[in-house]
Amino acid sequence: MKERNEIDPALFSTGTHILEKSDNGTKYQIECDTPNGTMQCIHLFPGIDLAYTSFQAFSCFSRNKAMPHILEIAYCSAGRYECEYKRDYFTYLGEGDIAISVLSPHREPPTFPTGLYDGVALIVDMSVTGSQFNDIIEGISIDLSELTSRFCTDRCCTVVKAPPELNHVFQEVCEEKNKKRLGYLRLKALEIFFLLSEMLPQENLEVSVYYSGSTIRKIKELKQELMDSLDTRYSLAEWAACYGLSLTTMKDCFKAIYGKPIYAFQKEYKIQMAAQLLLTTQLSISEIAGKIGYSNPNKFSSAFRSIIGMSPREYRSAKK
Repeated sequence: MKERNEIDPALFSTGTHILEKSDNGTKYQIECDTPNGTMQCIHLFPGIDLAYTSFQAFSCFSRNKAMPHILEIAYCSAGRYECEYKRDYFTYLGEGDIAISVLSPHREPPTFPTGLYDGVALIVDMSVTGSQFNDIIEGISIDLSELTSRFCTDRCCTVVKAPPELNHVFQEVCEEKNKKRLGYLRLKALEIFFLLSEMLPQENLEVSVYYSGSTIRKIKELKQELMDSLDTRYSLAEWAACYGLSLTTMKDCFKAIYGKPIYAFQKEYKIQMAAQLLLTTQLSISEIAGKIGYSNPNKFSSAFRSIIGMSPREYRSAKK
């Protein structure tokens, strides 16, 4: 049974399991492909919760019900989250980004391309708050219907880079995760609403690019091929031709999904695999270099040091 001032409990009726519950909030375990997905909701105002979310997973459960009365303002502090903009078009929430949306059904399970996502979200049940959120502090009135119409046209998700002032407030909220002082978080929530409202007339926000599902599927196939074929020496132009993509689209979409350029991703992955081989095999450093596509052992050692902070030989000795 829903209490008069609670957020609609249907939001948490599937895909969640209560870990802890108190008068001030509830901590949930979220169904994921690992056991490591949690959401801690703190009740700030009637119909408004603040949620700290943490996922060490690649996907979580799908929501199968539209909830247009629920407005979510999510901020990413680490990792990446795949957001569905509209049918078969997606964008990515990365560090320092804000996603503003009303809740719609998932057509595919939400994903975390890098296996990690940490952030906070304001969850607003407008059936409780009404279209105007006011009378909390004299002189402050938040028009939730205007926020929704500005950022959630046709019930779509908008992802923008947080302007400096807003980014600073969200970071303060993230830093409060262990203390969770209710009064402080209420003030910060009001500050977020106020700053978002001030953004309404602006047209110069840095809005994330949206990509088609077919393009994203090709990029994910490319990423898997990069991981499976460590000694392949294709150029970016050759990879783009292989997948029928323009070079610019391939580079931009890859960075949007995985948060770094193709060569940087490939280099880091190769070095991580080399680190495993150093610890789990008796292969020489030259042999390991060759297995991950380095014909010159000195270049391999330099690349290894740039990422791990020590030479391959030093790493193998230190970990014995």
